[in-house]
Amino acid sequence: MSYAALSRYYDLENADFTEDLEYWLDLAEEHGDPILELGCGTGRVLLNLARRGHAVTGLDNSPDMLARLQAKLAAASGQHLASAPHIVMASLEDFDLGQRFRLAIMPFNTFMHLLTTEAQLAALERIRRHLAPGGALALDMPNPGEAYAAQEQGLTLERTFLDGERTVQQFSSIALDRAAQLSHITWIYDSIGPAGANAAGDLQRSIVPLTLRYTFPAEMSLLLARAGLSLAHLYGDYDRSPFADGAPRMLVLATSAGS
Repeated sequence: MSYAALSRYYDLENADFTEDLEYWLDLAEEHGDPILELGCGTGRVLLNLARRGHAVTGLDNSPDMLARLQAKLAAASGQHLASAPHIVMASLEDFDLGQRFRLAIMPFNTFMHLLTTEAQLAALERIRRHLAPGGALALDMPNPGEAYAAQEQGLTLERTFLDGERTVQQFSSIALDRAAQLSHITWIYDSIGPAGANAAGDLQRSIVPLTLRYTFPAEMSLLLARAGLSLAHLYGDYDRSPFADGAPRMLVLATSAGS
């Protein structure tokens, strides 16, 4: 998919989502630098780690997302960012950075963008090759059981936010393919100018299709093992409560097998 339309609104729609930031900071303190963030996007997590002095490399395959991240870095150049991150544009499934990391992270559903078992394994194997001895990989996804139990709904208003003088309403429509473990999402962004939606030309609509793949706990354990990794912990939320029925998230912490 093209991230051009999604990247335009990504920071605005996620401005209030900060509940995971302490989780990533804690992992960074526990495992040490350097850190690799895969699917770093516009830098929501990456910049927070860098501001706290961590040596971070961010990798993403979207030039639109990375352009916004680079603009943020340029704007922060006079603010004495504690540690300037290194940014790489590459595929999650095929990258070679020439260094090893103490911690690799994939926050906020990034692993779900890998839509086949082959793609998942390719990414996990690449990550394992980039982990230092004793290094760890942390993944963050929604609880797949909760998602599968949910009833599909029609068009839903997710949130309303401001884009300068324009008001943006974000709608979603989700169709689950449970047999394929895929969620087909359509995001609709209605941008309304100050004159209101009834004014000629003052309503602009962007439609962004997105497909994500759900992975179940036992399946994840097997994928990790195939890639030479070992499941160390499975959490149900950012407070590290155990994963169980009803948990909102599925947080995976894995290490190199035998480390």
